[in-house]
Amino acid sequence: MQQTHYDILIAGGGAAGRILLYFLSKEADFSKWNILVVESENKIADKTWCFWNKQEHPFQQLICKQWNQVSFAANHFYKTEQIAPYAYCCIRGKDFDHFFQTDFFPRHSNIAFRNETMLDYRNNNGTWELQTHANTYTCSQLFTNMPAANNSNRLKQDFHGWFIEYDQPIFDPNKAMLMDFSAAEGKGFTFFYVLPFDTNKALVECTYYSTETLSIEAYEKELQAYILHHFGAGFSIAHTENGSIPLIEEKPATTFPNHYLIGQSAGMIKASTGYAFQRMTEDAALIAASMGTQLQRRKRHPRFRFYDRLLLCIMRENPEKAVAIFKQLFKRQSITEILIFLDEDSSLMDEIKIFLQLPWWPFIKRIWKVI
Repeated sequence: MQQTHYDILIAGGGAAGRILLYFLSKEADFSKWNILVVESENKIADKTWCFWNKQEHPFQQLICKQWNQVSFAANHFYKTEQIAPYAYCCIRGKDFDHFFQTDFFPRHSNIAFRNETMLDYRNNNGTWELQTHANTYTCSQLFTNMPAANNSNRLKQDFHGWFIEYDQPIFDPNKAMLMDFSAAEGKGFTFFYVLPFDTNKALVECTYYSTETLSIEAYEKELQAYILHHFGAGFSIAHTENGSIPLIEEKPATTFPNHYLIGQSAGMIKASTGYAFQRMTEDAALIAASMGTQLQRRKRHPRFRFYDRLLLCIMRENPEKAVAIFKQLFKRQSITEILIFLDEDSSLMDEIKIFLQLPWWPFIKRIWKVI
């Protein structure tokens, strides 16, 4: 008879669920827990996750490349800086998935998988029930990461990238282009980034912030023009990636006893940038270390949520002004200081100094919309 009750159930977890499982596996009681993961498919999308980190990462063995220099470009402006004590890191989705499928899961027989479509979940006298198209499962603790509701007015970060190769050395493998607005002037909040994995191999990606979605053909045209202009002809496309990240502005939904949101549903995507991997990692580590006690989560000061909502409002209403704000920010601040700010590790005094050097009117005129 198929087991239907579990100590822990992770529903729709994706990468966030796997990161949580990884940290749970470090706990002394892990082998005693019966765990079920329910997802529509048991696979992670083949995309890249980037983040900056100060020390050895829990998934250090999966980092395919890290850079100590980072560049920024906008119209008539370019800078490259060392970002110590940070390194800018990249993990490929296929490497992440391969680790869990061939190494992690086979070592932990207490984890079961069901590839089923989730319909609903509810609390029944203190026990959580998850209804799928095929079964009903119950659990003592429920972790969910359901997709955000479709909202045509929601700003999102769409991206399309090419992994390209040349026959001769073209790239500086020690330097990553974080944001290049110069080739997309007049096209809204659109930028390119370049991650060189070797002297002749790189990911070149076009990122577009909008409520609309560009066609694949439009992205390919932009990528072709950018690559030819900056690196020349003679490249081949090894493979491609594309995706869409909802830039969620609202607070995470209220949770109930023994039910916890993770990943996107818990607001782990930073709304103004789309970065999520490091935030999910920090949150999962805290959850795992506090299992059986008062569950701890990654804390976020409300002022950073306010900053994100304000910047997203400018991106939506006047994307060209948002580009000018980023250009001014990178002109006046070191890239390391900006990374500290984006990590939400800056002090209020640091943030006041940053905002005093930016054009103030686009922020002031929209404050009433985000309070």
